[in-house]
Amino acid sequence: TTKVKFLIDFVTGVSALAYFVIIAAATKQHFSSDKYPWGMHLISILSLIGVSFFMYTAFVLTLSHPVVVLLLIAAAFVLFLWAARHSSQRQLGLAFAEDFKTSGIITTGPWRFVRHPFYVSYVTFWFACALGTLHVVSIIVFGALLFIYVYSALREEAWLSGGDHGTTYLTYQRSTGFFLPTRVLRKVS
Repeated sequence: TTKVKFLIDFVTGVSALAYFVIIAAATKQHFSSDKYPWGMHLISILSLIGVSFFMYTAFVLTLSHPVVVLLLIAAAFVLFLWAARHSSQRQLGLAFAEDFKTSGIITTGPWRFVRHPFYVSYVTFWFACALGTLHVVSIIVFGALLFIYVYSALREEAWLSGGDHGTTYLTYQRSTGFFLPTRVLRKVS
C-alpha cells in the first residue's frame, strides 16, 4: 500500500540515479574525442534537467507506473552493459565529435539486432522517466533527446558509410535494424 508504493518509488529512483551515474562515467571512459562536442553539452543539460525532475518525482512526489518504469530502467541498464561489454576493445567516438573515430564495425552482442544499442538504451531510459512522471517537462526532455539521438545516429551512419569500412557497414545496415530489430519491423509492416 503506501509503504510498498514508497519503497517501489525509492528503488526506482535509486535505479535511475545509478543508471545516470554509470552513463555519465562511461561517457568519459568508454567514448573518445579530442574535445567535448557541442551536442554533448546539450545532451548533458537536458539530461540533468530530466534526471533532476525524475528524482524529485520519485523521492518527493509519486511516480506513475513505477513497476513498468523500473522494468524499463532495468532493460536500459542491461542493454547498456551488454553493449559496453561487446565494445570494450573497440575505439568508439563520442556523439557529435568532429574527430569521429572507429576501429571497425561491431556486429556482436546487441549489434546483431540493432545498429545503435547505446542510443536505444538511452531512449529507453528517458522514455521510462517520461512515463514515470507524466509531466510536460519530462516528455519534452524525452522528445528532445530522442530527436538528438536519432540525428546523431544518422550522422554517424553517414560517416561510417563513407569511411574506411563503408562497404562492410552498408551490408550490415541492410540486415540490421536502426533502433528496433529488423524482425520486429518486418512483423509490423
